[in-house]
Amino acid sequence: MTSPRRAAGETFDLLSAELIAAFNGWRPGLSSWDESTLDAWARRAFQLQFEGNTPYRKYCEARRVGPSDVNGWRDFVPVPTEAFRVVDLLVGPGVDPGLVFRTSGTTRGRSAQGRHLVRCPELYRASLRAGFRAFVYDEDNPAKIVTLPPSFTHDADSSLGWMLDDLRVGIGLGDGVSVASTAGIDWGKLDTEVRESAEGGRPLCLLGTTLGFAEWLDRLEDGRSVASKLPEGTLLMDTGGEKGREGLERGRLLRGLEDQLGIAPPSIVNEFGMTELLSQRYGHGDPAVPLIGPPWLRSIVLDPVTLEEVPRGETGILCHFDLANLGSVCAVLTEDQGRAAGDGIEWVGRTEGAPPRGCSLATAELLEAQGNA
Repeated sequence: MTSPRRAAGETFDLLSAELIAAFNGWRPGLSSWDESTLDAWARRAFQLQFEGNTPYRKYCEARRVGPSDVNGWRDFVPVPTEAFRVVDLLVGPGVDPGLVFRTSGTTRGRSAQGRHLVRCPELYRASLRAGFRAFVYDEDNPAKIVTLPPSFTHDADSSLGWMLDDLRVGIGLGDGVSVASTAGIDWGKLDTEVRESAEGGRPLCLLGTTLGFAEWLDRLEDGRSVASKLPEGTLLMDTGGEKGREGLERGRLLRGLEDQLGIAPPSIVNEFGMTELLSQRYGHGDPAVPLIGPPWLRSIVLDPVTLEEVPRGETGILCHFDLANLGSVCAVLTEDQGRAAGDGIEWVGRTEGAPPRGCSLATAELLEAQGNA
């Protein structure tokens, strides 16, 4: 007789394998991922997470929600991002996660770091590569990928480091390079890549943080780095917004990069992601609106107090549903402010000060559910 623990593991393995195949097979406009398709996946994912993720099950039970109450992705009980700091959310008792990512702690300090336990790195990889190919990278014109931030081997709890490492070695011709060093960015190595691209005609796909590119622009403008017009087809993807540097304006950054390197704003992509989610959204130019992602990543905008969905176009807090989060929790309530825009969302900014009341209450309920079980 199969034990419940082994049965739950086999169910996860089966469903994750099906999702990997579905993610790998998805192409924008060619694959059907309508609402009914997503809802069918969502029902199976909730059943798995309800049965196999004990902290999440207790939380759902406290809210009187079970598998029979979930007809689709909108019916999921979302956990606040704070939950990743106070409980371990992983499908399968006693299972060792394949990866552990930690949040940066920039908002409340390193002591407030959360951690996302990733049971199946291959599922993350399938979602990551599918979205990147669809919204950023042209495989018919394989640019050389150059990454600026530290790799995962140097920053072993960084979801960004893992993401960029995987794209560098797994996308295009597989000849991408990192220009990171233990001291930061190796500017000499980056200058070499720029010069060889300009002289040889091979476009680059430059991946880094908004802050890192702003530092590069400073060097380009004062002559400390090489300014060369890069070939047509060159792309630049910046991750993150304008936080971390006083007065940083992304619009000025894009105009400066166009002046110094010839990269037009439509070829500059802003990636929107977070440690608690394994799928990403992307927006082109400035402003980077709408931020769009693969069809297994959906977002709704909620009232910060009642957590009821607000009318389209109004600002509220963002709540995301991500099937790639199969091994943890698919529905995540954030403290980010945003609104619906086109086929995606517009990120407005972080909530300053105390968390929104709805998020605080949700965290309190989650902790109470764990203590009362």
